[in-house]
Amino acid sequence: MTASSLSFRAGTAADLRESFAISARSAYDAGVRQGILPAGREPTEEQIRDDWGRHRGLAELVTAQPDARYEICEDEGRAVGYARAVRFGEMEQLTELMVEPGHQDQGIGRALLERCWPGAPTPELARIVIATGAPADLTLYTDFGVMPIAGHWHMELEAERYLEARSGELEDQSGLAVHMLEPDHAIAEWNRLEPGAIGHRRPELHEFFGRDRSCLARLDHDTGYASALCWVSGDGEIGPAVGAWPKDLAAIVISALDRVARTQEPERLSVFTTSIAWGLLGRLRGLGFRVWWPSWIMCSTPLPGLDRYAPTRPPQLI
Repeated sequence: MTASSLSFRAGTAADLRESFAISARSAYDAGVRQGILPAGREPTEEQIRDDWGRHRGLAELVTAQPDARYEICEDEGRAVGYARAVRFGEMEQLTELMVEPGHQDQGIGRALLERCWPGAPTPELARIVIATGAPADLTLYTDFGVMPIAGHWHMELEAERYLEARSGELEDQSGLAVHMLEPDHAIAEWNRLEPGAIGHRRPELHEFFGRDRSCLARLDHDTGYASALCWVSGDGEIGPAVGAWPKDLAAIVISALDRVARTQEPERLSVFTTSIAWGLLGRLRGLGFRVWWPSWIMCSTPLPGLDRYAPTRPPQLI
């Protein structure tokens, strides 16, 4: 490969499937280099196709947003890298920056970032990214105005071990029952609770989740408002979740884990948490969860309530 063989262009909906395949191969390579995943087990085309079927809707939502940026790098006409950023309110999130393993360390990532994040962040438009990789990778992001503000941890545990641990715990004594909210009610509660935790509004995202996922909520009997919310997909993906207080976040995530473990019976349970959500981390660690894949939340502005917020799964967005 030579620099002259590379070209860049705006991505379209027709590029989404191939971009997802690049993401799968790049993520696997990163996992091997970090010692998280075993070598020699690259994702197959069948696995990529199945995962694309589950995650296609979110990719299409992000790409379709009015101010989204989606850039493709090609080597002699073949896509070898891409980046995508989406704006929600006063925050622009880089959802993906992926380069094929054989084309890394050639400056492609920086060139894609320059196209998705031109100039510097401003008070009117902040920036955020979920970053993983070596220290050099994080340094690249800092050149674009973001700094690490919290860890972003992928936690996992065998479902059987989880249920055994839960069977030994006392029943919830809070008196707050868990309800399944209708989509309109869920979206309204998300629009009320979430901005205080992450500092910006994302009604479009929750309208999508209202069609794609179920919303669990703990309701306050006196006010009728939700004290905590958590989206759960039909595939057992848990998150995002938010609580009025850190203890509320821990309770709703445990309720979601209970639901997935008992109704969907997966082999393993998986959830994301921030490294400052100590209440949730304490519950998860007490049940036996371990950090499987560590990353960083990097932002150009402080986020006010990450101690009561659990990120989405899949992790394209906070």
